[in-house]
Amino acid sequence: MSTTYATRRRLPAPVFDIGLAALLALAASGGTVGANDGVAPEPVAFALIWAMAAFLAVRRLSPEAALAGTMAALSAYLYLDQPPGPVFMLPAVAVFFYAFTRSVRTTAIVLAAVYVYTLAFHQLIGDGMHLWFAAGVALVWLGVPAAGGRIVREARRARAREREAERERYRADERVEMAREIHDVVGHSLAVVSMNAGVALHMAEKHPGTPDAVVENLRAIREASNRALQDLRATLAPLRQGQPPELRPTGAVADIAALVDGVRKGGLAVEYTLSGDPDLVPVNVAATAYRVVQESLTNVIRHAEAAKATVQVACDPAALRVTVLDDGRGGPLDPDRMGQGVTGMMERVQAGGGTFTAAPRPGGGFAVKAHIPYDRKEASR
Repeated sequence: MSTTYATRRRLPAPVFDIGLAALLALAASGGTVGANDGVAPEPVAFALIWAMAAFLAVRRLSPEAALAGTMAALSAYLYLDQPPGPVFMLPAVAVFFYAFTRSVRTTAIVLAAVYVYTLAFHQLIGDGMHLWFAAGVALVWLGVPAAGGRIVREARRARAREREAERERYRADERVEMAREIHDVVGHSLAVVSMNAGVALHMAEKHPGTPDAVVENLRAIREASNRALQDLRATLAPLRQGQPPELRPTGAVADIAALVDGVRKGGLAVEYTLSGDPDLVPVNVAATAYRVVQESLTNVIRHAEAAKATVQVACDPAALRVTVLDDGRGGPLDPDRMGQGVTGMMERVQAGGGTFTAAPRPGGGFAVKAHIPYDRKEASR
């Protein structure tokens, strides 16, 4: 499944802002010429109009500067008794963008101050406008662009939410498809392994001469495949419903004993010792310890050619220590044979602030050691 999103080429923000300010300045300048018969604008009028436009060009960097600058330039324009006209449009644009970028509360406070200032200024210059009429005009002049800015802001937010919802639907479809593929391929293979192990176990149990080790191995294969199939289905269930998987720590210190017992049934002699109080260990740290033991024993079975392994887990008051030893062939790490197992263990331990080593033992064999500190308060959460 693939989705192609169309992309539009957009002007850089500074170019757009400067261009918009220039267009507004040209429109205001052209509209001012001849706005009042017999009253020609002076050069200072055009200078103030372009000053307002210059403040609008920086509206994205500082809406406050744009609003204050345009209002100050407009005040100077009116104080110098220049002909009115579309010049009022420029501060209105500043109000629009201020309401677009700032919260409702901040916008209301600032515009209330601007409103009071506008009425006081009109009374100061004595333009002959009645106070109540000036109050109504100022309310419309400030309120309409402010409302427009909020409406555009909320519309953009709504479109952004729609786009995010569409992307989430696409991701959900991908999760469903991925879950189906994994379940069909891996689930089928695990089911076949479990079935074949069950058939072989049934046949072995019917022949009294079958070695006990063979029967135990077949049972371990069947139990491991069934357990893996159940874990796979539990993990994929949310995916098949289009929901994100529940990524929670799996495995605890108490589960390590069952893990070791399963390895023993496979034919490897494993000595396991646990010291300290497992209840002190936080969930995430315990899950890391479980994965270290699991991956280490897997490597022993696959690569070490060992006859015996030792697993030691110490739950100290402030740290968890894990040691996995074997009497195998030892030697330096072979990345081609070890795969990503050692790297994964190291990353898990270091992510928890711990230290990790995996190296050959001086007398032969291999040793994996992890030390993971933790806060005892986390265990009670």
